[in-house]
Amino acid sequence: MKQVVDAAQGLRERKKVRTREAIIDAALDLFERQGFDATTIEDIADAAEVSPRTFFRYFDSKVDLVMARHGAKGPGIGARLMARPESEGILDAMREVMRTELVEVVGEPSVLRELQVMLTTPTLRNLAREHLYEEEAELVSAVAGRLGIDESDLTAHVTAGVIASAAWIAVNRWIAQGADPDRLQPMLDHAFALLAGGLQPRTG
Repeated sequence: MKQVVDAAQGLRERKKVRTREAIIDAALDLFERQGFDATTIEDIADAAEVSPRTFFRYFDSKVDLVMARHGAKGPGIGARLMARPESEGILDAMREVMRTELVEVVGEPSVLRELQVMLTTPTLRNLAREHLYEEEAELVSAVAGRLGIDESDLTAHVTAGVIASAAWIAVNRWIAQGADPDRLQPMLDHAFALLAGGLQPRTG
């Protein structure tokens, strides 16, 4: 009897996962075709072949659909920075952290689609920026730890803010220019090279 119950529960869980994925995929298709703001929850439910009531069993709003898969990622950038070898300078360590983070995004087409929708929709860009501020606060602590200074030190805050802004700008420019996977690392390297060189513009 227990095996029958376990099998039934397993079947229900798999069905829930399939339904959730179908809703996300349908939403992304619509967001890309007609835009986030023009897409209604009814549109998404219809495209996913579920009822609006079923939609709300999985998501509270359209916003929850964006980066729904990326939201399940692992350690944040602060924890990743602290895990880098002590021999690396702060900029080198952070560049490697961002490479790892963004390679994961590029390696998951569905997550990349979510990122593109978020960064090309004005209202969602603001949410993404707010999320970056949250990660920046975590980064301040990690930078302070790497540099051996107190978290209240202005150096930790300025360093974290400059690094976060450089990464944000590089990713946004990359998305705006077509999100070619081969261009991501060079753009990121260029951004960190500018920081390392004291923001001297590249010539030639």
